[in-house]
Amino acid sequence: MARPNDDFSHVLRVLGPPEDAASTEIVWGQTETFRPEWWVKSWPSNLPLPHFLARDDRFLSVSRQRLFELGESVETEAEAVSFYVAVCSWGAGMSAQQTQRCLRPLHQPDAPAKLLQGLKAAALNSADDAYFEFRNYSRSRIKHLGPAFFTKLLYFASGRPSPAQNRHPLILDRRVADAIGWANTSGWLTAEYSRYLDIIEQVHGQWRPDLPTDVIEYTLFQAGRSIQAPSI
Repeated sequence: MARPNDDFSHVLRVLGPPEDAASTEIVWGQTETFRPEWWVKSWPSNLPLPHFLARDDRFLSVSRQRLFELGESVETEAEAVSFYVAVCSWGAGMSAQQTQRCLRPLHQPDAPAKLLQGLKAAALNSADDAYFEFRNYSRSRIKHLGPAFFTKLLYFASGRPSPAQNRHPLILDRRVADAIGWANTSGWLTAEYSRYLDIIEQVHGQWRPDLPTDVIEYTLFQAGRSIQAPSI
């Protein structure tokens, strides 16, 4: 990985002019479409099916704004599972492969209890501690659930960030890591996640301190999208 100061300078270049920053409305309005049937056909027989998966709709969509709302009322294991599916549906979108990967953790017998425990920790603790919670098997770690998706859980379970929150838990996935310029694009240690938040905090203070830090994460994610091949 590059040195911290190199990361800071690189991220500022990727973000571009401050006046071109996305608005909070654009970020929180980011909406992804998914297919419920991809979840249903491999759903664990021992878990109740979230109500929205039981609907007779071929496609559904969910926005960041809606996920923040859902994260406000997670009190039971069933609600934790439902929230997990909603967040992962947003993250997986129209990828059948990613959806199948998201289903694998739910086949672990302790998944509902650990999801609820981890989400409650995310709502109460610092971003660093919440990340540690989901990364350790002695706490809330679930087999097959990696940082790219559990940081999405942390982000939405912690509520809408405000400009004053420099260390709100943020999503860290391959696209964001690519945009930062990191060689390591998966399986980050807690210390590496803390470093990511350090970079965002430093950049936030210089780039657009009037906006929440998830605007930075969103912009890095968009910069990290694969370039589509031209049509023949």
